[in-house]
Amino acid sequence: MNHILLGFGCLLHNNRGFNVDGAMLRALREERGLSQKAVADALGVDKPTISKWECGKRGISPHHSKQIQEFFAKEDDMNRRSALRLMGIVGLNAVSDAWSNDLLSMYERGVLACLDLYYSGHTRQVEAILPLYLQQCAALAQQPGPLQIPAARLAAIAYIISCELATDREDYSAAAMAGRRAILYAQAAGNHELQIAALLRLIDYHFHLCSSQPLLIDVHSKNAIQCFEQAESLFTATMSPLLKGRVYAGAAELYAMRGQLQESMRFMGLAYESYPRIPEEDPFYPYIRASRYSLYVFGDAQSRLFLHQPDEAARALEAMEKESNDPEREPITKVDLLYYQAEIQRQREEREAYVAALVEAAELARKINSRLYFNKLAASYYRAKQRWGKDPSLSAVEDVFQL
Repeated sequence: MNHILLGFGCLLHNNRGFNVDGAMLRALREERGLSQKAVADALGVDKPTISKWECGKRGISPHHSKQIQEFFAKEDDMNRRSALRLMGIVGLNAVSDAWSNDLLSMYERGVLACLDLYYSGHTRQVEAILPLYLQQCAALAQQPGPLQIPAARLAAIAYIISCELATDREDYSAAAMAGRRAILYAQAAGNHELQIAALLRLIDYHFHLCSSQPLLIDVHSKNAIQCFEQAESLFTATMSPLLKGRVYAGAAELYAMRGQLQESMRFMGLAYESYPRIPEEDPFYPYIRASRYSLYVFGDAQSRLFLHQPDEAARALEAMEKESNDPEREPITKVDLLYYQAEIQRQREEREAYVAALVEAAELARKINSRLYFNKLAASYYRAKQRWGKDPSLSAVEDVFQL
């Protein structure tokens, strides 16, 4: 989670003298996707020792506490350096060297590279490097001068990415904070389109809260609709057609979730009407990465599934496959597609196809460290178990969905 990275990370790098307890060790380990055995090997202890430390059955000595801090500080440094290499920056000194030489241009390349890393499944590297850009851009945005407005624009983009990343980690408090900050910086930059992009991330945040807290679905969906209405109020005649289409697609999904068929179909029609034929040519595409996939899957297929129309959802996915290859290029989009394919099969009662798609998605979600999608897939699996009982095809893959 971002609060672990920014909180524990500062402790690791700036205050090596504190004591690590079992809960902190577990949080540090899980956030970095490391097994107990990997940490045990690095510290020169056995796996049961790590387990006992994390469960509180055994205290962590000052010697081992220091070892743990040094190990995770080294892991974080490696992630930062790996991210910088992937982004084409040789070392951290590149930031200061470029201060007087097209500084904001370099920052923009770095922030957009974080977006590339996120969609290509390198989430840990994004967690390691994005805070550096957030800190620098936010600092510049608070200083009067010629760099203030363009820096505020970049800070807004960086916080939009941070909101999406925190949502994917199910760190909803961090996601809400990042989304609100993105709006504030977009307002400071005087950029309505970035305000709308930030509101889109908050709509997604509320949408996923509906899934994780189904008893509060009415409250969360109403909050999402308020964000949509705020976004719609910012529309102008010259704004990005892609951004407008993506907002309408999200609205169709929200109203379908609430069972409001007529409103959902109305906004779906507006989404199809607004969406550009080649979204990648829209000037705003680099900042929201909303290809035709978003139209067919978020706006159409997901809405149809909420309305219990699996055949119509399947047709939307078929149309998407003719126009977008994002799922083949972006692991996180592939997980998303597999999730919807599985849900279609579940509604059609096609059990074997459902299980196959669900297992493939869960294994990929683990690989790219997406807590959000893994938990969504596990929730789908346990709903299917309740519905289908002791179906052999479900029982055979239960281990895949252990948290």
